[in-house]
Amino acid sequence: MIWSNEDRLLLYCCRTENGDPLKLRDIDWNIFLKKAQIEGISPLVFSRLPELNKHFDIPEYVAGELKKDYYLSATKNALIFEELKRVLALFNQKGIQVIVMKGAALAETVYGNPALRSMSDVDLLVKKENIHQVDKLLKKLGYSPADRSVDDIDFTSTYLTTLDYRNPSKNSPSFHIHWHFVNSTIPNESYIGYIKMDDIWQAAVRTNIANIETWVMSPYHLIIHLSEHALRVTHSLSKLSYFCDIDRTINYYGKSLDWDILVRDTIRFNLNKMVYTTLYFSAYFIKANVPEDVLLKLKPERLSIPEKIFMRKTAENKRIPGMSYLIHLSMNKGLAKKLKFVGRTLFPPKDILAQRSYISKSDMNYRYYFNRTKEVLSRVLQIT
Repeated sequence: MIWSNEDRLLLYCCRTENGDPLKLRDIDWNIFLKKAQIEGISPLVFSRLPELNKHFDIPEYVAGELKKDYYLSATKNALIFEELKRVLALFNQKGIQVIVMKGAALAETVYGNPALRSMSDVDLLVKKENIHQVDKLLKKLGYSPADRSVDDIDFTSTYLTTLDYRNPSKNSPSFHIHWHFVNSTIPNESYIGYIKMDDIWQAAVRTNIANIETWVMSPYHLIIHLSEHALRVTHSLSKLSYFCDIDRTINYYGKSLDWDILVRDTIRFNLNKMVYTTLYFSAYFIKANVPEDVLLKLKPERLSIPEKIFMRKTAENKRIPGMSYLIHLSMNKGLAKKLKFVGRTLFPPKDILAQRSYISKSDMNYRYYFNRTKEVLSRVLQIT
């Protein structure tokens, strides 16, 4: 791995099982602080300061900035959970089942301290048949969709599967209402049709979030979802926080995590390349406790050239947003499907590009497709 001492110290801070004390010297604390913030783990690093202070002479200003990030996260998350409590209570009152996803679910459960898991919004999974009722209830609470109307939803589309609800209040988080856990602006026909959302709902687990009884994904589906999420094109394993989510989830559920079902459903959902890649690097970088036989069962028989490029660059710590496009490309079998995949990436459906750009479909023009092409090509140049 091509890791600086600053990188290695951050990896140490991410691990739930650290092993021997570090023997690193010549830490550039400015770089360390900046990287901790970019990687989305500065609150987590702050929580490790008592241990780090035994081995390092950490400048006061660095500790001060990390402390500021920690308490900012704690304050922000407290406001988010207060609003989430209001939303979940109303949904429960109306008999709407909802699964709390990702950040909000992880912060209160696997991290054990909401301040350690930074959040910018709340992701909630609801059933398709409840979308219109959810829309009315959120509007009652002062929220409205910022990207498109609920009446414009095409449930046959496999692209964006969410509505982004926002409240004019500065202290209110945005709520991303999902009806599928895959949410992407690139073609995903190679796997989305294999994912049975009924299975996700049937295996969901009752819990309390924000002091309200609600649902979260089963441990095995949660890890599958986190792995897919970490390899979305805009993410591409670019932040250490993705590995922390995986590691903390495995550590929290322990023996109750059924790895056999995880492997079975990963293969059924045709997500084995994504889950294998994320779990492999979670173990490789921060020593997440992923069983060896699980990796062997999920490992592709052979890697395509694009996949080899992704694996090599990631192993070299060249984690670039957009690079997981190589994984998505490889999941499309045959030259014709690959060419179609690239074409539809550059020229997505008009309504999808409009939604992503937060404009109405009637305002769409060639300029947005030009910007889309420029964005994709800039990512390609970064990768190469």
